[in-house]
Amino acid sequence: MRRVLIIVAVGLLMTAVTASAQPGVKLGVGGFAGLSIPVIQDDQESGSEFGFKARWGLGKILVVEPNVTFTKWGKPGTVEGVDLGIDGSKLTGIGLDLVLGNSPGALGLKPYFMAGFGSYKVKNDDTGYDESNLGWNAGLGIGFGVSPKFDLDIRGKVVVAPQDQGSKKAFGIVAGLNFNFGSGIGAI
Repeated sequence: MRRVLIIVAVGLLMTAVTASAQPGVKLGVGGFAGLSIPVIQDDQESGSEFGFKARWGLGKILVVEPNVTFTKWGKPGTVEGVDLGIDGSKLTGIGLDLVLGNSPGALGLKPYFMAGFGSYKVKNDDTGYDESNLGWNAGLGIGFGVSPKFDLDIRGKVVVAPQDQGSKKAFGIVAGLNFNFGSGIGAI
């Protein structure tokens, strides 16, 4: 499944680069960082999240975002009075998000909704746990078009990464900077 997602992401990027010569095409790349808060998990504490994305604006409100995200959750506290003695897990996601709103290069405030899917790998070196599965995410955000070339965005999203026994769930709050290019920048 990971190979399929990588092939799709590379295909989208290649198509986006080819399409950049056509009028109205809006492209961008960006990075983001923030906080990941595990939900209903005693074996993890809050940790950091960062990642990178490409952005391909299709029309006025639809944006496709292939992305890669790296999360490191914190060492758990005591669970029912027992110190687990382990570090928090790492979550690596390779995904594809669809965003309604937040078009690359549009100026001003841009509220948006996003949802997507990806391959999520959960790994903990202390316990030997290492599992990858297809999962999903959804959230809301606010973009701010500073100039036709730069956008800022803040988003909150829920990530659900199914595992053999249950799932890992987290709420992420991230802020990012996006660089826009392509002939459609500034066009709405």
